[in-house]
Amino acid sequence: MDVKRAYRFRFYPTPEQAVMLARTFGCARFAYNHMLRRRTDAWHQRQERMGYHETSAALTVLKKADEYTWLNEVSSVPVQQALCHLQTAFTNFFAKRAKYPTFRSKHDKQSAEYTTSAFKWDGVTLKSADARRDFLHKLSTRLINENQVIAIESLSVSHMQKSRRRAKSISDASWSEFTRQLEYKAQWYGRTLIGIDRWYPSSKRCSDCGHTVARMPLKVRAWTCPECGAIHDRDINAACNVLAAGLAVSAHGESVSPMSR
Repeated sequence: MDVKRAYRFRFYPTPEQAVMLARTFGCARFAYNHMLRRRTDAWHQRQERMGYHETSAALTVLKKADEYTWLNEVSSVPVQQALCHLQTAFTNFFAKRAKYPTFRSKHDKQSAEYTTSAFKWDGVTLKSADARRDFLHKLSTRLINENQVIAIESLSVSHMQKSRRRAKSISDASWSEFTRQLEYKAQWYGRTLIGIDRWYPSSKRCSDCGHTVARMPLKVRAWTCPECGAIHDRDINAACNVLAAGLAVSAHGESVSPMSR
């Protein structure tokens, strides 16, 4: 299998490069905001939809105007890419995956202001993110190295994050990122990764006798099986059931579906 890997490096720009980056990001931000305004006005005033090609053509005309000639002083690629990002934002909005696109500020973390002051920005947050990413990489690598078959629950993280009480905790746990790492590392090293359907009653089913209780509220962290009397820790019992279901899929292709690629 042809595996493509990416390597990330921190860039320390020279003062001259920092100036050019600031100008480039400023032009890209202007193009994004200007075309967002045009698309919004086109719909509210004339009920017309503008797509990527219309905004690209409008940008070409805009660059020829005397008051916007400064747009030609930077590479056209990042400026054009800003229109692609705008199109993606609208696509996600119409697909109900995101809110309506908003105007970008120079203080946004993807802007030039963020780029030139990246080493000062919220050091605690950056360190926490780095520590979390490092932990996930080490854990996922260890699991891949130590096991031939790995079974995980195919959780709908975006749906679970709709809960106001649990959204931040779920986001901090980075479940989606952990699953992503397991998926590509399993492909790299020839391991089998099986996703158990989210509706599989892993928490409600006794891992000893197979009895399934009717309800299991999230606040219940330990329970006793009414059928065989086994005492279970909720998470450990669920893990045992997920493992058993995954092994069943691996060996016999039974009812629990493997993770889609």
